[in-house]
Amino acid sequence: MKYLLVEDKVQQEQVILDSIAEFLWNNGNEIYASNNFNNKADYLNIVKSCDCIVLLIFRNCPVESIFGSGQEAFQADNDLGKSLNKKITLVFSANGVYCNAIPFPHKFFHFDGLCQNELARFFHWCGKLNLFTK
Repeated sequence: MKYLLVEDKVQQEQVILDSIAEFLWNNGNEIYASNNFNNKADYLNIVKSCDCIVLLIFRNCPVESIFGSGQEAFQADNDLGKSLNKKITLVFSANGVYCNAIPFPHKFFHFDGLCQNELARFFHWCGKLNLFTK
């Protein structure tokens, strides 16, 4: 699968982004980071061609603000906001991991805080279930 990783512009935490990218890459997936594009056209092509968008939001956002009609968390990126309803989207937030792959955005893993220890616990859980493995 192709994953596009998009970090929260309010607070950048490169270590967390790198850990998620490494986990997905090590499981045989293609990874693109939104901050690696100089050309808007290339970025839009990746948004259109990726299978899944992975968002990092370090704030406690209600699920409605991420997946709702406003997509308040990513208003600055109109093209991404339009794609969120059309693509499978994973959201890593301060309180857990959400996904819109089932009819309503669903929190499928709880975090006590978005940090390396909680990510390690999530990756271990994913490994047991063979999630995100190509």
